[in-house]
Amino acid sequence: MKRTIIFSAIALLLINSCASNADFEFYTTQEPLPPLEISRPFEVIDFMHRDEGREMPEWVISWFEGGEAAIEKTDALTGNHVFVSRLHGTNFNALNQWVQWFDAELDFPRLAAARIEARFLSGVSHPDVVFGDFFIALIRGASNAHWFGAVVQDYFWIHRQFSPPEDEFFNGADNFGFVEEDWEFLILVTIDREIFADQLYEVFRNVRPNPQPNRQQIGAVNNVVERFFDGF
Repeated sequence: MKRTIIFSAIALLLINSCASNADFEFYTTQEPLPPLEISRPFEVIDFMHRDEGREMPEWVISWFEGGEAAIEKTDALTGNHVFVSRLHGTNFNALNQWVQWFDAELDFPRLAAARIEARFLSGVSHPDVVFGDFFIALIRGASNAHWFGAVVQDYFWIHRQFSPPEDEFFNGADNFGFVEEDWEFLILVTIDREIFADQLYEVFRNVRPNPQPNRQQIGAVNNVVERFFDGF
């Protein structure tokens, strides 16, 4: 109920703050596209604590089955939003160092911004057109916000062995930097749902898009906001 009230207030805020919108010029972002990531089937050949006879934690199994949404459905994490930070590579020691230096307070803004961005990108091809500068300002605001309440619950690593490429597109795969094996590290971060919602409200409230979105873009933003946590 509380989150419903919060995001109803956000929708009203957006309508009021952008009601005097002038003409809007369409544009596209100038940021470079991310590099093409080509995935291949892999086999887990080792994992953390396997040599001690332990099994994979429930949250890791849930992650492979359905990502963060699946982890949030586990009984142990009821009432929390879950964020998984992940990094993979061939240098185990460097990856392990990354885990040791990970700081929930410093690193959570990036995780929150990525999750918020993914929510707005769901079913949308050109967010800068659909939502106007509001989208860019929102992600910037989420990245720069001082979030509190995030906690590192656990971390885990797996050792992966990849299947050899079969498609002739991959001929000369070495040129793409493919490796036969690597390690993937996962860090489990949680935050209370209500604490997250309260802070997200402040992020929305402080968004200052320039130029202001037009009426159609305001409607598109409100459609996402009103059902923000559906599929979040």
